[in-house]
Amino acid sequence: MNALGAGDRWLARALRAVAALLLTGSAALAAAMLARGVHGLVETDLRGLLPATRATLSCAVVATALGALPGMAVAVYTAELSEGPWRERAVRVLEVCAALPGVVFGFAALRLLGLLGVGRVSTLVTGVVLAVMILPTVALLSVEALRGAPEALREASEALGASAWQTAWRVVVPSRWRGLAAAAGAGFARAAGETVAVQLLASRGGGPRTLTARIIDELPRAPTSSPWNHSLFAMSLMLLILSTGVALLARPPARSSPSDEPSSLR
Repeated sequence: MNALGAGDRWLARALRAVAALLLTGSAALAAAMLARGVHGLVETDLRGLLPATRATLSCAVVATALGALPGMAVAVYTAELSEGPWRERAVRVLEVCAALPGVVFGFAALRLLGLLGVGRVSTLVTGVVLAVMILPTVALLSVEALRGAPEALREASEALGASAWQTAWRVVVPSRWRGLAAAAGAGFARAAGETVAVQLLASRGGGPRTLTARIIDELPRAPTSSPWNHSLFAMSLMLLILSTGVALLARPPARSSPSDEPSSLR
């Protein structure tokens, strides 16, 4: 037992050392990127940054508007209305779809646009493709949020004579709105940070020049320590700010407050 305890202590120390090394390296890398990004913000005249930020926000907003509500509807049906093995099968399908990389959606969209004879890509077309891409992610996170609703809410609603459909939409969904908002925020962040799908669509011409599309297209050609390179790091910093801001705004609280209960059950 003593030898085993000593081995466990050495393993714990080794894991702590590796964790400290990884955290230190990540902090140093983040500090370097932050410094170059701030330098780029100071150095650039923002003429290239603002249009790219506007294009990123436009695509992400369109994608969230078109993909969030259908994803939540799929989640409500999966978590509250489906029964038996169909529920688990639906969750497995959502997990597989959410894990698909953006290049799959981008390539499929290119093939479909070619069949439809669409020559140039607009912000709306890009937003529709991103909406299809984020829908499984929003649905999967919404299912997890709905599963966290107390069973007592469902039982009380059913005792009052409400159907399963009424219980889902009038009781469960209002009680878990913070989790659903976090799911929509995660979908927005994924749409804003998508790179390959947007770049593939932009290759047809006329596509929106988002922050990620410009970074992946111009960074290999930008000379090191040049104003061009610094402006690209400023774009990456702006993307980090957008994603972090949305994640913090949509983050649900650690504990539910009494106001989370529907007013009809108080």
